Amino acid sequence: MAFRRRRTGADTSASEQPGLEQSDGDTTPTTVAETPDDELDSPSGSGSAADPTKKVRVPWTGRRLVALIAAVAVASLLLGIIVMQFIVSPATLAARTEAPEPGPVTAPVENKVLENTVVLRGEVGYADSVAVTIDAAGGESKAVVTGQVPAVGAVFNAGNVALEVAGRPVIVMPGELPAYRNLSIGMRGPDVTQLKQALSALGYATGDLNTDTFDWDTAAGLGALYEQLGYTAATGGAETQEMLRSAERAVRDANVSAAQAQATLDEARAAKSPSVAGEQAAATAAWEAVNDAQEALGEAQAAVLPTLPAGEALFLSGLPRRVDEVSVKRGDVLSGSPMSVSGATLSITGTVSKQDADLLSEGLVAQFSSPGGADLTAKVKAVTAPKSGGGNSENGEGGGGDAAGAARYTVELEPVDLSNEQIDELRGANVRLRIPVASTDGEVIAVPIAALSAGSGGEDRVELLIDVRDGHNAETETIVVEAGLAADGFVEITSDDERLTAGAKVVVGR
Repeated sequence: MAFRRRRTGADTSASEQPGLEQSDGDTTPTTVAETPDDELDSPSGSGSAADPTKKVRVPWTGRRLVALIAAVAVASLLLGIIVMQFIVSPATLAARTEAPEPGPVTAPVENKVLENTVVLRGEVGYADSVAVTIDAAGGESKAVVTGQVPAVGAVFNAGNVALEVAGRPVIVMPGELPAYRNLSIGMRGPDVTQLKQALSALGYATGDLNTDTFDWDTAAGLGALYEQLGYTAATGGAETQEMLRSAERAVRDANVSAAQAQATLDEARAAKSPSVAGEQAAATAAWEAVNDAQEALGEAQAAVLPTLPAGEALFLSGLPRRVDEVSVKRGDVLSGSPMSVSGATLSITGTVSKQDADLLSEGLVAQFSSPGGADLTAKVKAVTAPKSGGGNSENGEGGGGDAAGAARYTVELEPVDLSNEQIDELRGANVRLRIPVASTDGEVIAVPIAALSAGSGGEDRVELLIDVRDGHNAETETIVVEAGLAADGFVEITSDDERLTAGAKVVVGR
C-alpha cells in the first residue's frame, strides 16, 4: 500500500492544525502521522481528521528538559562529594601519619605477692623398669613354673620368693650383679661379696663381710634363709651325700686301725721287744691315714653344705620393686623373661636448665594437677647433672651457648599422699609442675623490672610520674629505692617516699 504525506492549508491556524502543539506562544512541528492512500481518498473525507486513539510521542522539551538537566547536575554533584571522601591530599596524609609527640611510657605501682618458681613438665611412672631374667638352664629338672606366680602390682621386698620353678624358689635379694654362676663353699668373687651383704641385710650371720670368700658361715646363713622360706637349701646332690657317707666310714676305719697300731706299739715297748721300730712305723702310718681321712671328710662335708644355684637368686637394685607385667602362669615352661618389675613407688621425671637447677634442692615441694583436676604435691628427690658434663656451663640452656652448655639437668620427684585411684590415674601421664623456690611474705610494693635503674653510686631507683602534661613535658622525679625479690617480670621495692603506693605511675621507657 502506498503512503503519502498530507499537508494542511497555509491559512489554517496553528491551534487548529493537528500536527502542531502550542507552548508559551512558540510552536514546534511534530511528526505527522502517515496515513494510507485509501484513507485519504475515502468519500467521507474522514482521512483528514486525526485519530483520537492514536498515541503521539512527546519529545524532551520545555520544562521536562530543564528537569532532566537539573537531575543530572545534582547526581554529578553527589558523586563528586562521595569521590572526594576517598581522595586525601599529601599534606593531609602526612598530618595524619605524623608520630605523636614523644613522652614517658609508664606502668602502675602494684601491691602483690611475688613468687619465684621453676616450672617444668614431667613424666609420671614407676622408675627403673627392668625385665626379670632367671637362669634356669643349669637345673637338673625341666624349668616348669610350679607356683608362687605374682600378680601385677605385687611388691617384691628382699627375702621374698618371686617365682617357683621346678619346685625350687627364686629368692629376691638386693644387689646389682645378676646371678651368673652357682655359689658354694670356697668360691671367691664380687658375686660372693654381694651374697654375703644381702644375707647380712636380711639379718643372717655370714662371716667376715670384708672378704669375698664363700665360707662356712656364709653357707650357714644361706641355709637359715632357705629354712625360713620353707625350702631345703640346695647341696651337692645324691653323689655328694654318698661321698660324705664314705668319708665318714673311712674316718671311722682309719681311727680303728690307728688305735690297733698304737696298742701294738705300746705292748712292744712294754715288753722291750727288739722290733719296736716296726710297730712304731706302723702306728705312725695309721695315724697319718686318720689325718687323710679327716681331710677327705671335711671336703665331703663342705660339698653338702648349702649352695646358691644361679637359677634360685634374683638380685634387684632399688628394692622394693613393683611387678608391672607377668607373662607366665603355673604349668608354663620357663622361656625368656617371665615378668618385668619397676620401682615400687611412682616417680615424676623432668628436665630443667642449669639456671633453674641451681635454684632447686632436695625436699622442695612442687604443686601439680592430676588428669582429673585434683591438686597434688610432690617432693624433689634428686637433681642430677647431665652425663656429658656440659651442664656446668654458665649459659645453661640459653641460646648462643655450645651444645654442652645447653645440656639439661634431670629432676626426680616423688608424689606424696596419693590414693590408689590417683596412682592408677597418674601412671603414664605428663604433668606440669610448679616448684616455688622463693616468695615474699605477703603482698609487697612491686614495679615492673623495666622501671628499675641504677644510679651513679650503684643504688637502685625508679622515676615517679608527678604531673601529667602533653608529650615530653610530663613532670617526673627520680626516687632511690631498695630492691628485693624479682619474679614474673616484677621486682619488690621499699622506700620512705609515701608517694610510692599502689596506683602511682613509674616510668618504664620513653
